[in-house]
Amino acid sequence: MHFHKMFKRYRKVKVPIKGKGYNLVVADTPEKKRIGLSRVNKLPSRCGMLFVYRTPVNHSFTMEKTSIPLTIIFLNSDMEILEVFKCRPFEKRKVRPKSDYSYVIEI
Repeated sequence: MHFHKMFKRYRKVKVPIKGKGYNLVVADTPEKKRIGLSRVNKLPSRCGMLFVYRTPVNHSFTMEKTSIPLTIIFLNSDMEILEVFKCRPFEKRKVRPKSDYSYVIEI
């Protein structure tokens, strides 16, 4: 299924990253966060997902069920970058920043 059809019911935001606009679908429920981009076979240019947490958390992320390479960006409550991880498809390594985060962007 195409990315835009798959996430048509999700809220969307446009976010600048390194001077370029990215269209991100918002994962703001436990189910949306659990699924993430794991069902995506191809990520359109400058598209991705924004995970939003009401309070700071420190869960780990894994690519175990994701078939595309992703850059995972962890941000604090002020939207400042904490850490960035380049991840490969189906990689089992768990990634998490050294401190709590409020947002995660996957592109």
